[in-house]
Amino acid sequence: MTKKPNVKTIIIIVIMLLVGVLGVLGMTTAKTFFSGASAATEPKNVLAKANEDGKSAVVTWVSDKASMGTVEYGTTPASLLLRAPESESVTNHSVTLSSLKANTNYYFRIKIGEEVFDNNGIPYSFKTKGATPSGTVLPVITVTPTMVASTEAKPTVVSGVCDRTTDYNKDGVVNSLDYLTCQRDQGGKAITPVPTGKCSSPGDLNNDGVVNSLDVRKCLQSQ
Repeated sequence: MTKKPNVKTIIIIVIMLLVGVLGVLGMTTAKTFFSGASAATEPKNVLAKANEDGKSAVVTWVSDKASMGTVEYGTTPASLLLRAPESESVTNHSVTLSSLKANTNYYFRIKIGEEVFDNNGIPYSFKTKGATPSGTVLPVITVTPTMVASTEAKPTVVSGVCDRTTDYNKDGVVNSLDYLTCQRDQGGKAITPVPTGKCSSPGDLNNDGVVNSLDVRKCLQSQ
């Protein structure tokens, strides 16, 4: 004869069945809950913009629900060892990555809580720009003035012979014409030819109050 199960055994079986059912329902509920949370905080419109200095970049994204994420980055997809966390929960995210190398490829992923978003297994990437020089130093050019010799003939001074106090041309006035006349007579070359005729004593033609070689020049030019 087959022995019938007692009440205690039946109760234990029922309890085990209930525990199993509740466990399955609980896992489904938890999975649904965490799936919903993950979808709400999932990064969207992920962008990385390298700055002009070649040393930094800004990673931005948006999420449906406010969250606080961390950007993990590095120079290879397998070495995302650097971290740049956010300081508050937001829906419009912006994280600055600093101390980067110029003209270098970088890879990154976004971690929110224990969830990692890495572009479906392929980390996001960007390339920094070339370093911008802080300033351009222009060469200092020193201009050395060039002395140009005058083409105008200078009088040859006969030391000890001609002076500027003698009326050498006997026109009654002591001026530069007398000095030029003396130089000519001593064999020197005068700046202005010693005039003859009416230009030997032209008067104050330029109205400067002095009769000198400038008046003679003007007189000679008018002839």
